[in-house]
Amino acid sequence: MTSNFFDLTGKTALVTGARTGIGFAIARGLAEHGADIITVSSAIEPGSEIELAVTALGRKFKSYKCDFKNREQTVDVCKKLEEERIDILVNNSGLVNRASFLEHSEKQWDETIEADLTAPYLITKAVTKQMVERKYGKIIFIGSMWSFLGGQNVISYTAAKTAIAGLTRGISNELAPLGVRVNAIAPGFIKTDINKVVHNDADRAAAITSRIPMGHWGQPSDLTGAAIFLSAPASDYITGVVLPVDGGFLAN
Repeated sequence: MTSNFFDLTGKTALVTGARTGIGFAIARGLAEHGADIITVSSAIEPGSEIELAVTALGRKFKSYKCDFKNREQTVDVCKKLEEERIDILVNNSGLVNRASFLEHSEKQWDETIEADLTAPYLITKAVTKQMVERKYGKIIFIGSMWSFLGGQNVISYTAAKTAIAGLTRGISNELAPLGVRVNAIAPGFIKTDINKVVHNDADRAAAITSRIPMGHWGQPSDLTGAAIFLSAPASDYITGVVLPVDGGFLAN
């Protein structure tokens, strides 16, 4: 095996929503393999835990504040990101609005689609321009089990994450000849703040766990290996893939 298959030294990775959870785990993992880190988050502050983790590894860290529910803020941060040299993009940031279909409001629909679908689309477009100029780039979208399944009481999230799978495949076809690889990771049931409501519901959590062949929910760190792989030279001949990291959930 080539020794540099997973070496990201000299690369810069933009990981949205890296302040906590899956984004934090991925950003730290990429830094451990040599990448400098940029993040965009609505609540990031100087001296954040992710900044300390990245700089402790001797990597550079930079952050921008943006509420992805706000189109004006997203467009503004995209203009700034166009000026950055970014080799790896991980579209991680997102939100869930939980309500039954009949009670799901237009406001909930609009802000979920804006944050979970439109913002990643706009950020990818902004960052891709300079990737194409260099004929190199790795783009990773974070999908969901609901990229494949319907879910319950998360209709706007399901719609957005299903679209993310299509966006991944569509963009990958166009950018493959230009040197940019585009893939997605579909996390299973992971213990994060976004899933706290479900995990704290003992009956629902038990029902979900019973369908996971590995017998337990995942941790944010369980996504790190897949993200490193899809960011690194090891995956140079892979594009258009939506990779489940779900403990076997979809296979059961």
